[in-house]
Amino acid sequence: MSEASVSVTKYEHAYTVLRAGIVRGVLKPNQAIQPQLVAAELGMSVIPVREALRRLEQEGLVVIKPHIGATVREFPVEEACENLLIRAELETLATRLATPHVTPELKRELGSILDEMDERQQAGESDEFGSLNKRFHLAIYSVLHERQLLRLIEMLWDQVPRSGSILILVPEHAPQTQKEHWAILAAIKRGDAEVAARLTHEHKLLSLQMLRSAWEAGKVEGTWVEPEDRSQNSEVRSQETGEESEVRSRRSATQGSDF
Repeated sequence: MSEASVSVTKYEHAYTVLRAGIVRGVLKPNQAIQPQLVAAELGMSVIPVREALRRLEQEGLVVIKPHIGATVREFPVEEACENLLIRAELETLATRLATPHVTPELKRELGSILDEMDERQQAGESDEFGSLNKRFHLAIYSVLHERQLLRLIEMLWDQVPRSGSILILVPEHAPQTQKEHWAILAAIKRGDAEVAARLTHEHKLLSLQMLRSAWEAGKVEGTWVEPEDRSQNSEVRSQETGEESEVRSRRSATQGSDF
């Protein structure tokens, strides 16, 4: 293997590990990321780590400041609202385009996800419900032929901390959200792309309304702050992916500046 290909592999590994830590809430807003210590933990030079951080900055997940270094980016509520507004349009289009390509197997998978969401909602497990919510929507779009559209949607989802936090803030809206999910799936099963798209658009705008209402009610500050991870000391921790464990094991590497 050439030196160039090895470099690409290390860069992609650093990018994947850091991105997973940010998206899954292991690395918190304003937390500093020190490239040299991260590189040492990952067994590579600092160069691919710095390249990974620059890519994460382009995606809106990291802020890099001269003489200060890289930190996990805060997410203002105004931007979260804008994020949802854009996603409402993109995901409406994605649902319309994806519906004709949803296979019987995927329809069954989507139904299974919603069944599990019903169980999580009944148990009041908002964190898990939020994760399944993201999984449900992205599973629909996974059959898109328009891969650039899919990448844009995934990037926007990942910019919002842990992606299920709206329902953590306003869990009372989960039953209505779930009714809308089942209605979207019913339209997809019928092959009615236009109805599925319309329902998706209404569903996303409701999420936007929920966030704005939570903001106005004082449930969320001007900068999006994650609720405490209530599962931190539970058995869920034992189910972490390898990437999450790798990020968590080197938390000391994310303090201070060395960019």
